Amino acid sequence: MTRKETIEVRDADTPSPEPGEVLVRVRACGVCGTDLHYYHGVFPSAPNVPPGHEYAGEIAELGQGVEGCEVGQRVAVEPLRNCRECVSCRTGKYHLCSKRVLLGAMAPGAFAEYVTVPAYGLYPLPDGLDFELGALAEPLAVAVHGLHIAGLSIGERVLVMGSGAIGLLTVLAARSAGAGEVVATYRHEHQGRAAEATGAARVVKADDVGGEKGYDVVVETIGGNAPTLGQALSAVRSGGRISVLGVFSQTAEINALALMLKEVTMVGGITYCRPGRRSDFDVALGILASEPALARALITHRFPLEKAAEAFATAADKGTKSLKVQVAP
Repeated sequence: MTRKETIEVRDADTPSPEPGEVLVRVRACGVCGTDLHYYHGVFPSAPNVPPGHEYAGEIAELGQGVEGCEVGQRVAVEPLRNCRECVSCRTGKYHLCSKRVLLGAMAPGAFAEYVTVPAYGLYPLPDGLDFELGALAEPLAVAVHGLHIAGLSIGERVLVMGSGAIGLLTVLAARSAGAGEVVATYRHEHQGRAAEATGAARVVKADDVGGEKGYDVVVETIGGNAPTLGQALSAVRSGGRISVLGVFSQTAEINALALMLKEVTMVGGITYCRPGRRSDFDVALGILASEPALARALITHRFPLEKAAEAFATAADKGTKSLKVQVAP
């Protein structure tokens, strides 16, 4: 990105992996809502840093000291660089490392033919899972993380606020986790249809969410300047949980008295981690392997790298009925 709503594709030298890194030949990379915040100038972007953090590809070169993987191996990438030494890193909460860097935001991302990444962020793609599905592992891991921090239990009722890509993947993740009922809100008709196709038991227009009550878990995926935190607090049951995944562009207001009187737990979610033996990424890849058709249906537009500008414009325009736009370098 060179300036607001401007994408340029330039020739660049192929990077060389440092010790502990690998060079990945990118085969598919998704346009994320966070990428669009940078695109629209809502958040400042690092100059001359290619975006892109939802990706899969194959290993092209190993850096010094890298073991356990090989050239040609197909991988999805968890795009976090961290210190690997602090308490957060050593307890599986590496997403909270004070030295955390999101690749594709403050370090080069995957809207490129090649990108270097830490070897510890690689996840082998299961047999039968192609690159475009592998590139969905990152946003799906965000959804999985949002549910695990809310402590979703089998049989619970879930309201997913928003049917963009993260919302739809949260519907898929909640179904896979054994939710008893999953309801999704939507703004645009194509989003509502997609939520039903992904497995929502019922869909509700965003303007009608005030009538929704008694949910065990509410997952907010909209952010921006929407009044969704107050709506989530109204929809959740007393003693319930709210997981906030939407990226807000301004300070959001909430009724603190209602939060207290209902004794609701509200928790913000950022990226993904390893809460136990399996990481959020492991779980996401398992869901993709078991539900490939439902996941693939969310990829509505595909572009070659030389048309990255068109890809971003398509993702930014809901009139295109886009859900997930991917670029294949």
